[in-house]
Amino acid sequence: MTENEQIFHDFTIDPYLFYEAIENSTDDYIYIVDMIRDISLISQNMLHDFDLPGRKVHGLVPLWGELVHEKDRQRYFDSIEKMLSGETDEHNVEYQIRNRKNEYMWVVCRGLLKRDSNGNPVFFAGVVTNLGSKGKMDYITGLFAQKECEKLITRLIESESNPGGILLLGLDDFSRINALNDHIFGNTVLRQFAQTILQFLPPNADLFRFDGDEFAIVYKNASGQELYGLYQKIHAYANRRQITDGISYFCTVSGGITMIGDDGDNYLDLIKFAASALEASKQNGKNTCTFFSPGLIKSKLRTMEITNQLQLSIMNHMEHFHMVYQPLISNDTLEVGGAEALLRWTSEVYGPVSPIEFIPVLESSGLIVPVGKWVLEQAVKTCRKWISFAPDFVMNINISYLQMLDASFLQYIRDLLAKYQLDPRHIVLELTESYFVTDMEALKNTFSQLRKEQIKIAMDDFGTGYSSLGMLAQSPADIVKIDRIFISAINREVFNYSFINAVIQLCHSVDIKVCVEGVEYPEELETIRSIHPDSIQGFYFSKPISATEFQSKYWGNR
Repeated sequence: MTENEQIFHDFTIDPYLFYEAIENSTDDYIYIVDMIRDISLISQNMLHDFDLPGRKVHGLVPLWGELVHEKDRQRYFDSIEKMLSGETDEHNVEYQIRNRKNEYMWVVCRGLLKRDSNGNPVFFAGVVTNLGSKGKMDYITGLFAQKECEKLITRLIESESNPGGILLLGLDDFSRINALNDHIFGNTVLRQFAQTILQFLPPNADLFRFDGDEFAIVYKNASGQELYGLYQKIHAYANRRQITDGISYFCTVSGGITMIGDDGDNYLDLIKFAASALEASKQNGKNTCTFFSPGLIKSKLRTMEITNQLQLSIMNHMEHFHMVYQPLISNDTLEVGGAEALLRWTSEVYGPVSPIEFIPVLESSGLIVPVGKWVLEQAVKTCRKWISFAPDFVMNINISYLQMLDASFLQYIRDLLAKYQLDPRHIVLELTESYFVTDMEALKNTFSQLRKEQIKIAMDDFGTGYSSLGMLAQSPADIVKIDRIFISAINREVFNYSFINAVIQLCHSVDIKVCVEGVEYPEELETIRSIHPDSIQGFYFSKPISATEFQSKYWGNR
């Protein structure tokens, strides 16, 4: 008799009480297998969390194997086979397994096989540990955390001749999802995204959770083309309406790609380079993917400098900001009926900076709210002056969804209109098309309040985002602005002409006015006028110009 056998021979306890004490003292899943009868006893939490028939299970090993992710299933069964063949008595494997929520979680399964005197298996017992509870995993998504990503990339750098690359993913405007709902809902969105992306991965790719809304895919032995192809699959999924907990939303994804070995030979550089590529995607309009290049580091430094300069400009009472105005022309009379107020900014270092570059910086830094208030006041003040020349003049003002989320937004507009004694019918607030779909539920109350104030709302850039013709009838927009992308080929592409014509007819049937943007050439104007939009905007009439130039051009010295 061994020493352990002697101890337990002298120490008699109730086996049921012993098992109950063990089960209630750990969060691990416990299993005991009678190998002769092939009957297993599993802990209550194991039955609760996984799709198993009961606490007593016939044929647990193959049933459990069916729940293991197909990428890991062979490794699981190989470990079992090694025990049954007598090669080892220990089972110690990490793998992903599907729980009752149909989500995959990473676990480590450890067990020990006991044999009789003839070497035949008689008893197998062990525990399954959720790695998310051990700090190795991200508990929100069930993915390996960043530290595990570092270990894998380091191994690839050291051992692989063709180590592959990294695809760093970032959910676009994810902070908006949290702001419009709450962090619990946001965590659910992250988990759903992670669990879905796992299904897109090839066998030689692994997904990791990084900080906030970022994920990293390490794709072993892959070319840049294969990495980009994987992003395209994810992009297609992310560009559909999603539903979580009964709430519908859109959440597109941007990507940054860096190649292990070619772009860097250590983890820190590679992640920094992937982050630079991802940031470039965000700066280039989001919902796209960028390959790393050395020039991106220079671009990132430029963005940081621009951010600092914007902050200084705001602190110095909006120094270096100015407004320009582009006319809105009546289709019937070809006379000016309004204008779109546009913000411009000049850097002391870089000179004039495009709004395409500096507006996203204002939004990402939160500076868009104070700047937006300044823009509103400049536009309202100018409009008040110009209605003395044109009594029905209307000023269109671009608004960020972040401004609409600001609690003081509605009252600020009321106060401005009162301060300058301007009737609400003279202003239109423009919001990019995508937000009419992605944030409709959250912004519905704001839209309703604006309508009560008799302030009109325009849907800008129609046709470039998520909208469909069918949703226009339910839209709170009073005006739809069709994007230049459809105008540029209106006389070459039958679809473009048909699309604009259909939008105009449908909008008019539900009392929505239409403005066509981006008209630059006489032949474009002629075609557009024939399908009767309400107003036209574009370089054919005028580029955006200063208030002084605008007044002189349309009303002379009056």
